Amino acid sequence: MNHTASIGNIRIGEGEPIVVQSMTNTNTNDIEGTVAQVIRMAEAGCQMARITVPSMKEVASLQAIRETLRARGYQLPLVADVHFKPQVAEACAAIVEKVRVNPGNFVDKRNFNQLHLTDEEYAASVQAMAERAKPLFEICRQHGTALRIGVNHGSLCDRIVSRYGNTPLAMAMSAMEWIDICQQFDYHNIVLSMKSSNVITMMEATRLLHDKMNQNGTVYPLHLGVTEAGAGDEGRVKSAAGIGALLLDGIGDTIRVSLTEAPEAEIRPATLLAHLTEENDKVQCILHDNSLKINYQQNNKEKWMMVCAAHASHTLLHHPFKELEIENDCFSPKECQYLSELILQACRIKMTRTEIISCPSCGRTEYDIQGTLAKVKERFSHYPGLKIGVMGCVVNGPGEMADADYGIVGATHGKVAVYRGKERLTAPLEVDEALAYLEKLITT
Repeated sequence: MNHTASIGNIRIGEGEPIVVQSMTNTNTNDIEGTVAQVIRMAEAGCQMARITVPSMKEVASLQAIRETLRARGYQLPLVADVHFKPQVAEACAAIVEKVRVNPGNFVDKRNFNQLHLTDEEYAASVQAMAERAKPLFEICRQHGTALRIGVNHGSLCDRIVSRYGNTPLAMAMSAMEWIDICQQFDYHNIVLSMKSSNVITMMEATRLLHDKMNQNGTVYPLHLGVTEAGAGDEGRVKSAAGIGALLLDGIGDTIRVSLTEAPEAEIRPATLLAHLTEENDKVQCILHDNSLKINYQQNNKEKWMMVCAAHASHTLLHHPFKELEIENDCFSPKECQYLSELILQACRIKMTRTEIISCPSCGRTEYDIQGTLAKVKERFSHYPGLKIGVMGCVVNGPGEMADADYGIVGATHGKVAVYRGKERLTAPLEVDEALAYLEKLITT
């Protein structure tokens, strides 16, 4: 059985067109600023807008944002993004068309501790989570609200990681637990996502979940996205590698391209991916030994890069390779080589530059993340194999960049903290001071 999800005036799932969405990065309590940003997103083609709701004090603002948008004639569904606080999710479920919760922090926590639970203790922990989620299901059912079960690789709870490791399987099992809980309470208006800054992890987790749902006989819609993909060419190529490869396999119902740019800038590349299969007849992929050659004659640079990245990554899913050659008469050999290197890096086949993991930011971010990312890229891009995270806040920051060597994470009042892996090294610092500290760590 293939379920569809109803989100306001949109349906997602079997037989429905792929839906493009994005997320605001304004302070949710800035009602007019958030409304203006959602309107820009909608005018760019965004079909669903997500807004962060960190605490109860933002709930009234969310209500005002929705009412203002509707009064101005904008009907796109709104999604409340909630972490840590079930009562906030319950309040939002009575206001907007969809609520996103993270099973890794809805009830359980991630403290990076190894737990030794018996099967009985494990089952009791899952049932406690189910009982805490029950009121949310009832409110969603009463108001016709959809629920997104958003599993993030960086915020898997200690219970899951202790049993399955910090793996794609752990992500899939976290989602399957919530599917079981939803079915226990006969609630089915759900969408699921497997998010990671690692393209391979994201793809493997999504395919595992899709396979497990098929084996169980009930398939729910899937939201696709590579989180913390970055900005510019790198962000587009990395997003296309993860999202596009799955779409080419017929997996995925709604997508977000997460860029550390203005949210409206995410819509064009996402829309391109939503129509990816229309280019299939124009793309030649020739695999010989361990080398892949892609010939795609396209003069639109963004489209060329993303379509090539999607097809290369899709090939990788089924036939591993180590070398990549790109051919396109519309661009120079140097530009073709540049794209080849970006794709190989995104797929973690060959690292030729620093891997910078950066989140798109949201209303929880209290510093200039776009400006900081530009400074990080300028100063630290020339270290092949080095990984640096640039994260908006601590919600997913330390977890999502746990495999990074170093990180800059938003703290408060425009300041950031420096991390080594998931270990915080500094108190909140001014950005330039933090970058100077980071440079000393890297060069000494």
